[in-house]
Amino acid sequence: MKEADMEFKKLIYDLMNGSLDLNNYPVNESKYVENEFEEGKYCSKAYKEIYEANRRLCQRLGAGQEDKDVEVIINNFFEITECLCMKMYDYGAFFSKKDK
Repeated sequence: MKEADMEFKKLIYDLMNGSLDLNNYPVNESKYVENEFEEGKYCSKAYKEIYEANRRLCQRLGAGQEDKDVEVIINNFFEITECLCMKMYDYGAFFSKKDK
């Protein structure tokens, strides 16, 4: 895969998870790709539940604001999600070009 394709895929992913500062660095693709973590959307609600569960776990463990193992779990889950999203994009591109 070309470097430009990889960068584009990452741009779409970053737009979807709201990690870009579109106020200072707007991109045209943001007209078409929604931030799935905007208030009221499914990912926003699910992330709030993860955050609250993390806080409760840290409290029960007496770890203060964060526990290393809980952070490993959450961070690795985000890595898995990004990997799956990138592969899903590739499969979508592949099957959209494939003769049916």
